[in-house]
Amino acid sequence: MKPIRNIQIIVAILLAIAPVTLCRGKDASVMAFSELQTAANTLVEQGQLVEAIPLLTELIRRLEASDDGDLKTEFPIFLLGTGYIQKYIATGDKGLLQETLRYYDELERDYPESTKLKDALFKKVDVLRVMGRFDESIQLMKDLISGASGQRLGYSEQLKLLKDLSRTLYFQDRLEEGLPYFEQLIEVARDREDQALGAAASFEAYIAKKEFDEALRTLPILARESDIRYYPRINVALLKASDAFTQANRINDAALLLNLIKTTDIMIEYFEQQRSQKQAEIEQKEAFQASETVIGEVKNELKSIETKLEKLRELPTLRNELLVRRARNYTRTQRSYEAFWMFYDLMQENPDDAQAEFYTYASFSNALQLNKTETALKIGRDYKTKFPGGDYIIDVSIAEIALLRKAERYDEFLQRIEEFLATYYLNVAAQQLYAEWAGFLIERERYDEVIRQSEIWMNLYPNARYIDGLHYWSGMARLQLGDYAKTITAMDVVLTRHANGPYAEDALLRKGIALFYNQQYAQSGTVLKKYIKQYPNGVAGDQTHYFLGEIEKASGNLNEAEHHLKKAIELTGNQELLDSAVFSVGEIYEAKQEFDTMRAHFEDYIDEYGERGRLTDAVFQIGRAYEYTQQAVEMLALYRESIMTYIGAQGNQGVETLIENYAEKYEANEIRLRRTVELLDKIEVDLEYREKFVTDRGFLFEVFYKDATIDQALYNRLRNHPSFGPNLMEGLEPIREITSVYREQLAAFPKTTPENFFRSLLEEALKRSEVISEVRALMGLYRIGIELDSREPFDKDLLTRLTPLSLLYVADYSRDKKIDFAVSVWNDVLERYPSSDAAIVAYMRLADVSVDLGDRVKALEYLGKIVELFPGSPKAPGVILQQGELLTELGRAQEARQKYQYILRVAEWRGIIHARALYQIGESYMEEREYAKAHGFFERTFLGYSHFAEWCAKAYLKDAQALLGMGEPAGAASTLEEAVELLSDSAPPELMNQIVEKLRELKS
Repeated sequence: MKPIRNIQIIVAILLAIAPVTLCRGKDASVMAFSELQTAANTLVEQGQLVEAIPLLTELIRRLEASDDGDLKTEFPIFLLGTGYIQKYIATGDKGLLQETLRYYDELERDYPESTKLKDALFKKVDVLRVMGRFDESIQLMKDLISGASGQRLGYSEQLKLLKDLSRTLYFQDRLEEGLPYFEQLIEVARDREDQALGAAASFEAYIAKKEFDEALRTLPILARESDIRYYPRINVALLKASDAFTQANRINDAALLLNLIKTTDIMIEYFEQQRSQKQAEIEQKEAFQASETVIGEVKNELKSIETKLEKLRELPTLRNELLVRRARNYTRTQRSYEAFWMFYDLMQENPDDAQAEFYTYASFSNALQLNKTETALKIGRDYKTKFPGGDYIIDVSIAEIALLRKAERYDEFLQRIEEFLATYYLNVAAQQLYAEWAGFLIERERYDEVIRQSEIWMNLYPNARYIDGLHYWSGMARLQLGDYAKTITAMDVVLTRHANGPYAEDALLRKGIALFYNQQYAQSGTVLKKYIKQYPNGVAGDQTHYFLGEIEKASGNLNEAEHHLKKAIELTGNQELLDSAVFSVGEIYEAKQEFDTMRAHFEDYIDEYGERGRLTDAVFQIGRAYEYTQQAVEMLALYRESIMTYIGAQGNQGVETLIENYAEKYEANEIRLRRTVELLDKIEVDLEYREKFVTDRGFLFEVFYKDATIDQALYNRLRNHPSFGPNLMEGLEPIREITSVYREQLAAFPKTTPENFFRSLLEEALKRSEVISEVRALMGLYRIGIELDSREPFDKDLLTRLTPLSLLYVADYSRDKKIDFAVSVWNDVLERYPSSDAAIVAYMRLADVSVDLGDRVKALEYLGKIVELFPGSPKAPGVILQQGELLTELGRAQEARQKYQYILRVAEWRGIIHARALYQIGESYMEEREYAKAHGFFERTFLGYSHFAEWCAKAYLKDAQALLGMGEPAGAASTLEEAVELLSDSAPPELMNQIVEKLRELKS
């Protein structure tokens, strides 16, 4: 039935992807690259292709950024196309499928030899059908079957296409066009049902062409029992054909056709055979002492057959003759919907007829084939009301569910599935419907609903067909929620009670993964090793080795981790998993400081996989390896080349990240090289200084500790060099091998400053009237403090063409000029890129504006959105600190301290974030004049985090105020004296001036 088929197409596309997982994070364009690859891998591996779209787009951008023509982007392109299919399912916006077609067309155009092209073309067939572009879908299926697409098909693929194409052409009445394929289906198919489909379609096609002898060739196949023989359409076709044969005076042939029609006598004979089979089946089950439930089911089927026979025997034979004549009248009028209207009229005119159920079901089936959705739903409701125990109740219920999903009536769709699962929980169809229900809700992140309802069904229907699915899918929902302990419990139930079920293998893997995320690394390793042993050829062997590698890496066993990750690379056929494993191996080399090996590793990866892999990410990692080995000049050259190449590429977010970071990279490396060379020069010419430097390890440490602008890596290289010591007083030649690179890099450092670089880009953009390039060049200048007006004012059309970072620049640039416009742009970012890192910045800007307007409550709402939607963002702790400040200002100090205490409980945020939290707790107590408590937290700040000079100085100042509030001026003076002694050389001058002034005041 065609509508059901269309829904199954979309479900199949979704279920081909691994179950989804929650993954909210930064926008790809502003991510650190290690975060990008981890986020992309997680999203794609767990099937969240919608969220992965910006990441994949960034990957393609970076792949295409390389000037190596052998590198390819085919797999990310394929994933992007598939991601828009998933996005369509989530939103119902068919316009998104146009993006799918665009990416699939790009894949076909640019990578005709791609291993993913066949998958894309098969999905494209279904997408075109969903979009109602049947002609294109049909042509594509033809090309695939004929080989014109260049794809080699296996038997099952060829058969699937032949069936789909035959059904499509058959139900669209494109019989002449479909005839070659109908015949081919008969020849290729091995299954009786498939042969019957080809025969039925061929029969109608030949009748339409009036090739009666050819039509008769199909009768031996049609004469065999098959489902399609009970379809209204073929019976109508037989009726129509009998008229045609009669008109052609081929009476005997017409009689032959009439004998094939399911008349009352034939139906009675059929059901009598079914009754005999059911009686024999009952006797067999009783002999084998089957359960009463099983025997009862067969008895119910037998009773249903006997009821049908009773009704059939009540029908007069004249009724059949009348139906034949009526069908012929419809045939002679050549009305295309004759089958539907015939049975619809029979249903309406004969509500008490013995075959009323059949007429209703036939009307429903034909309405489905004709895509008469509302009519089919109405007839389906009528059928279920009139025939609650009817023969076709299961088929009608399933088709109705599919129709409701297609019509995007999701509440009814879910309700009907839930009714079915509650009523027909022993039916085999319940297993698939439950999976569809759970998958639908998980796709929409309705995890609690899956868990709650599944637990209800577990208690109500412990023998349900889908009982293993209840545990598995509720476990998957808990996995997405991060409830790993209960995920493990759920998967254990599947593994112990349903060890031979369809979910057992994946449940073992998911248990291992849940243990991994629950930081139970040893247990996770045990489970994953069990998976390898139990399923040596399992479909998830590559994933298992990958996670084992990650476990060993987390445990510090880097060599063992490398072994497992390389095994995953060897086993996998999944490009994303391969990419993740490759990049994880790169992290191992980085952790072991094997930077040359790291660089070679990624170079080999590019050579082997090119644009099929994450080319741009690999290039970036090569650049990092260069930077680690003191080759910043080469890194900056890569930045400039990429910026110049892609500055005008609309939609390219990665180039904007380079633009925003280029100046910082330039300045940081220039300062590092210059200050390091200055240090080396001082050692060269100042012998007294050299002596202290090479003989006093404490002095050596202080030099690097107090001046972070000097290359910190040089400290260990000097300290560990065998020639570093007093003998260097005779000359520095023994350490030239580690110091010469700084002079060489500084000499080769690009003379063109970021300002001049961006100004030249702006000049070129203006010459060529490239507005995107102009905006990006202006953005680069703006980020280094140079504010220039654009040639033309920013307008709505331009904004629709800008990517997130450009939009943020436009808003920031406009803030002091047109605040309303700036607010609208920030809101545009939130609407267009709600899950991007740019959205975090937009929320922060809106919070700042709210504070400026005196609306701190509104500001808290904006900041709360960041914490809610982006809990894993590196910006989260800073946002929480800001929430605390606002709460303190609102007089809600207790709530503020709860925010700060939360920060202190997160070990990963130790450092300056913890220092600020301690300091701000002290400030909140100062607001309440709880000076003693404030003193305690200020003291914890400067004692625990003395290396953060700025916050240490602030804490000393505030602590003096707290001590004064406690009536201890001597203690305040002593605190400030300590600050002067410890921080004079490191704290910001303005803070030291305040400390000195306050100390003078206390002593006067």
